[in-house]
Amino acid sequence: MATAPDSRYDALVNTLNIFAAEVTNEPLAFGAALDKLDHSAYTLTATLAILPFLQPIPLGFFALIGSAAFIAMGLQLFKGEPNLVLPQKIRNVTLGQRTRQNLVRTCLNILNICRKLTKPRLVFLVQGQLGEKIGGFIFIAVGVLVAVPLGGIVPFKNLFPSLAVLLYCTGETEQDGLMAILALICLILTVVFYSLLIYAVYRFGVAAINHFFWDELAAFNNQLHHVL
Repeated sequence: MATAPDSRYDALVNTLNIFAAEVTNEPLAFGAALDKLDHSAYTLTATLAILPFLQPIPLGFFALIGSAAFIAMGLQLFKGEPNLVLPQKIRNVTLGQRTRQNLVRTCLNILNICRKLTKPRLVFLVQGQLGEKIGGFIFIAVGVLVAVPLGGIVPFKNLFPSLAVLLYCTGETEQDGLMAILALICLILTVVFYSLLIYAVYRFGVAAINHFFWDELAAFNNQLHHVL
C-alpha cells in the first residue's frame, strides 16, 4: 500500500530536522545520519546529500565526493535496486551542527515553496519503473554536473543541480510528475549556464593572450625595428 503524500513529506521534513539536531558525536558523519533512514529511501538520502551544494561557496574536492554519491544513487535507482549502498568515503564525510542547521533551513524553505506548487498529476513520471529511470537519470546527471571544474570561483555554481534534486524529491513525495519535468529543465539550464561560463572564460583567455602576448610582441618588434 502506497504511503500518502502528506506522510511522505512529513517524513522528509522530520528527517531533515533530525539531521540538523545536536548529536553526541559532533561533527556528524554522513553515514551515521543515513543509518537512521530506511535504506530504500532514495528521496531522503538525496535530499540530505544535496544540502552542502546549496551554499554559494564552491566545494572543491568535496564536490567530487558528492558527485560520486549522486552517481552511485542514480545508478542504483535506475536499475531499480531496493537497497541503497554508498561508498565508505562518502559515509565518512562530516558536517558540524551549525552548518547542518543553516543548510537544512535553506532546504526546508525551498521545499516549502516547491510544495505550494504541487498537486497529484502526471504521477507516472515519479512512480514505478519509469519514475525510477527518470529519478536515476536526474541523480546521475547531477553527479556529473557538480563535478565539472569551473576554477572554484563561481558562486552558486551548483544552484540549478541542487534545485533539480529538490524538485524531483518534492515531486516524488507529493506524486507530482510536473516537478520531475521542472527538474529536467534545471539540468538543461545547468548545461546552458556552464556552457556560457566556459565560453566567456575562453573568449577572455583569447583576448588576454592577444593583448598581453601578441600586442606586446608587436610593440617589441616595432621598437626593435626603430633601433635597427
